[in-house]
This record gives sequence, C-alpha cells and structure tokens, in this order.
Amino acid sequence: MKSHKEKIDRKIKLKRENTLWNHILTSLFHKEKTIAEKKGNKYVLWTSTLWTGGFYPIFKIEFNENKEISKIETELSSYGKLCLLLLGLVITSFTFYTIIIPMIQNYKEVNAYFLIPITLYSLLIYGFYIVMKNIYNREKKHLTDNLKMIIGIETRENLERVENEKEEWSFKMTLFRLFAYPFSLFIIFISVYAIFSGKFLRSGFGILLGVGYLYTDIKTILKKRKITKANNS
Repeated sequence: MKSHKEKIDRKIKLKRENTLWNHILTSLFHKEKTIAEKKGNKYVLWTSTLWTGGFYPIFKIEFNENKEISKIETELSSYGKLCLLLLGLVITSFTFYTIIIPMIQNYKEVNAYFLIPITLYSLLIYGFYIVMKNIYNREKKHLTDNLKMIIGIETRENLERVENEKEEWSFKMTLFRLFAYPFSLFIIFISVYAIFSGKFLRSGFGILLGVGYLYTDIKTILKKRKITKANNS
C-alpha cells in the first residue's frame, strides 16, 4: 500500500520553488500541470487552469513519519495576491480621482442624484468581487477533491454523488445568479466593446472572467439535470 506522499509524488509533473516568479510562469506556460516545492516532509502543491489564471490556491502539506498527511492548509497563490493588490490600487485610485475628488471640489452641487452613479459603480465592484470569489472557491474545491482522490480517502463516485445532491436552485443560489449572470454578460459586452476600441489587453481578462463563470456554472446545472433525468427514468 502506497503512502499519501508516494501517491502525490506520482502526480507531480514539475518541481519548482514557491516564488512569485514561478507562479507567474505557471499561469502563463504550465496550465493543468501539478507543480510542487519539496522540502523534506513539507510540500507546496499548485495547479493553474485556463479559467483561473493566477487566482488559484496552493496547498501546504505536511507529512508525518509514516509519510501520511498530518496537516494541510490552503491559500491564494502569491501571483493571485499580487493581482489583487494591483487591482485594489487601480480601483482605489480610479475611485479617488473620478468620484471623491470631483465631489469634494463640487460639494455645493452634490445632491441625491449623485447616489445613482455611485450605487451603480459600487454594484459593479461588488459584482466583480463575488464572481471572482465564486470562481476561486470552485477551483479550490475542485483541486481539493482531486487531492482527496489521489491519496485515496475519497472516490470520484462518492464526490460526484455528494455534489449532485446539492440544491442548485436554493434561494441563496438563485439570488446570486440573478445578480451574477447579468453582471457577467455586462462584463463580456464591455470587454468586446473595448476590443473594438483597441484596448485588447484590458478586455481579454474581462471576457475570460465572464465567459469562464457562465460556462462552468451552466455546465454544472446541465450536468445535474442530466443525472436527475437518468435517475428518474
């Protein structure tokens, strides 16, 4: 019987240090590959996919003397953290120079109508956040399930059964989709418009984000519907 450590070793395709530069290279050139930093009984594992870019989790794993997993932690990759920091700086700067400063300079003209663009802008930022968070959480769960299957503590059949038993149209999920779907379509529309305006670099990420979320979510719904029909027939 192979140990957890031996089973994980069989899946590792590349050995790299857990550095910012290597995570940037992973998101650009090493998608779908299981990469690891090995330091004795401590491993750091990560995998990037087409939809996540640098926003993927890393797994910090510790093994005991029997080479079995004794501790596991997850966190966002350093490249993902850098992207979040830069994105936060851009949003903060944009908000400060286009909303806060003009409001201070024209404070005498500020009235209730100013709340409309501010509210729409806030909803846009919040929508971007929750869609990104949803994509990250799905990827984290997917990679965690894969790790469970690799070391043999879960089977694919059992994980799929548990996933298929979840209610996709609960009140919370329905409310979320009523917001996330129009937001994703809006992001795609704005990104396509930006392409025709010559802003290819900034528009690419928006299209990837919007299409990525809609594709994975609709695919999940259709898959569960197909399984439900098969079980009822």
